[in-house]
Amino acid sequence: MNVLIVDDEEDIGLMVSMFLKKKGISVDYADRITKAKNMIQAHAYEVYFLDLNLPDGTGFDLMDDIRNASEGAKVIIISAYDGVVETRRAAEMNIDHFIKKPFTKKQIIDAVNA
Repeated sequence: MNVLIVDDEEDIGLMVSMFLKKKGISVDYADRITKAKNMIQAHAYEVYFLDLNLPDGTGFDLMDDIRNASEGAKVIIISAYDGVVETRRAAEMNIDHFIKKPFTKKQIIDAVNA
């Protein structure tokens, strides 16, 4: 399984990467939308972890790229922003899971395995 984590907080990216790598999952990490778009074009991933608040946009900005590159891929939002607007938009975009920060290792693993 290949996973892309997009989060501008490096410690969050490293922590989630560590959780997944211990389960034998291949992980790439991007801290910006522009970097993530290049990675998505170069490689199809099966699972995407997206933060909503990034310096150059939101995780939602990647959804067209993800759907075009990896049809059927699982998309998981990890964000401190979990208000009505964000959760409604996530539902409209068919996001598979919405995990609120702070999160647990179990939530990450369960979301990937669901």
